[in-house]
Amino acid sequence: MTRWQKFKNWVEAWFIDEFELTIYFPDQVVEQPDGSKKMGFNPKTYTVRKLKKVTNQHFKFVTIDKNPVEIKTVDPVGYDIVKTK
Repeated sequence: MTRWQKFKNWVEAWFIDEFELTIYFPDQVVEQPDGSKKMGFNPKTYTVRKLKKVTNQHFKFVTIDKNPVEIKTVDPVGYDIVKTK
């Protein structure tokens, strides 16, 4: 790694925020013996550089690798956002 790259990474660390986005997708519905239903969840975690749009049915963001990602769901899903940097 060159000095210029190290300097560039150091400057980016000061000015660019980093987030951890966890989206809880519905996994499977389990029927209990008493007749009630319990839904399981399958969490997916992304390391995000920029959050563009976050609702419970539409997510638009850019990952640390500078790849744009857009996720749309029919049913609302739960999500957590944690600022890591």
